[in-house]
Formats: sequence, structure tokens, C-alpha cells
Amino acid sequence: MRRSVIIVMSALAISTAAPIEQVGAADNATGGVVDGVIFAGVQTSMTMPTQGTSSTYVWRRVVTHDAGIGRSGNISKIVDGIRYLLYERIGPDSRDLVWVAQATPRQLAQRAAITVRSRLARPKISMAPSPEAGVVNASSWLWIDPVLWVPVSAFAWIPGDSGPMWARTTATPVSITFTTQDDGSASGSKTGSVTCNGPGRPWQQSMGDDVRSGCSYTYRHSSVSRPSGVFDATIDVQWRISWTSNTGAGGSLPVERTRSQMSVRVDELQALVD
Repeated sequence: MRRSVIIVMSALAISTAAPIEQVGAADNATGGVVDGVIFAGVQTSMTMPTQGTSSTYVWRRVVTHDAGIGRSGNISKIVDGIRYLLYERIGPDSRDLVWVAQATPRQLAQRAAITVRSRLARPKISMAPSPEAGVVNASSWLWIDPVLWVPVSAFAWIPGDSGPMWARTTATPVSITFTTQDDGSASGSKTGSVTCNGPGRPWQQSMGDDVRSGCSYTYRHSSVSRPSGVFDATIDVQWRISWTSNTGAGGSLPVERTRSQMSVRVDELQALVD
């Protein structure tokens, strides 16, 4: 039967000098082996964790027992200010001693937030009229495909003798901000913008002229005066970050913003009247 010693480290233990959000690690990464000791990061996934990294594992805390005084105690150590408890991980054909870092639920949530943020795609906005065919004084509809306007979640956890302690972090899209070169200034040094709650309303050709977007921007001048012939614009989506834990704890983390850039060509329609 194989027997080894594994150190399961929290993101905080990997680098206590850096904020947890700055420490990156791949999902379920083992990290490598140094001098026969396996280093593993906090486990992360997009689904609810089971006991350990496999449902076949059983985790038991290793304790000391003094028969003389009838007392038992945990086997623990402190590394860089982080407390570890010793566990035995029992599998079908292995028994491993594992040092498990005692991360807090919030620290696990911060680790899961790394995975969540890495999965937030840059926003892709649609316009009607299209960005190549904008018209002066005609409202340009703005929207993001509702299929993409969905929360993104990830779990992070550490094992325990009564089951894993986990935190679930979720990013929820809240608003769109469209910021463009100001078409009302000669130099284009100013900006114009609009912020919309929600993904906006997709435009359909069957809609009549009386239907309103709820998220739109109106250019007042043609882009022909710009050196490039277009107005540069950015699209920002704000995400609210929240977390929960099977310990009952929960809260919020700093908001996240994803950004993309685009160009909008705006023409001025002329009409001759006899």
C-alpha cells in the first residue's frame, strides 16, 4: 500500500506577502513535488465539491492521545503564520498523511474569485444601426446577447474529517457603460457615455419606430471630421462579486469590470427639398 506525505496549502500560504487575489493557480493543481513532499493548492472547480478530490476518499484528523491523563489533541504546525492540521486521507489502495492549511471561508472565496474572474469574457456589444452605419441624431441601440448575461460561479475548498469546507464565489453582471469620443468637441478630447442596468434590449427588424431601447446613445455629429473617420468607444460591464459558504458565512468582494473596444462610423444624411 502506498503511503506519502502531502501538504495542502491555501493560496494565502503560497505567498503571504501578496494579496490573495494576485495568487494564481490552475484548477485542482497539485503544484509539484519538492524533496518527496507533494505541494497542492486549494482545490477549485465549477461544481459542488465532494469529499476530497474524489468521492472514494475518507478524511480523518490525526490526533494524539495521552492515556495517562485521558486527553487527546490535534497534531498541528505553524508555517509562515498559517496553521496546519494533520489528516489521514484513506483511499481504496492508499493511506496518505496530509497537512491541511486552515483557511477561512473568506480566503477560500477569494481563491474561487481568481477562477471566476479568469472566466469572464470581454463584452461584445451589438448596435442598431451597426457600428459601420451610424446616423447623426438617430438613436443607436446597445445590447449584449442575453445568453451571455449570466452569473459565473466557482468553488474552492479544503478537505476535512467531516467533509470539505467550501466557499462558492459568484460574479453577476449588473450594468453596461458605453463611453465614446465626444462628437460635440472639435478635438475629441472629451467623452460622452451612457450607463444601462441590465444587458439592454435586442433590436429586431419587426419593431416599429415607436419602440424604445432602454439602452442607447445618440451621436450629434458625423465622424467624418475625425482623422480615422470613426469615433473610438469602449464598453465596460460591471460584475457584482458575492460569496457563500457551507459554514454559513458569506459576503461580497470588490466588483470586477470587463472591457472591450470598438469603433463607430457615423454619417450625416442630407436631403434636398424643392
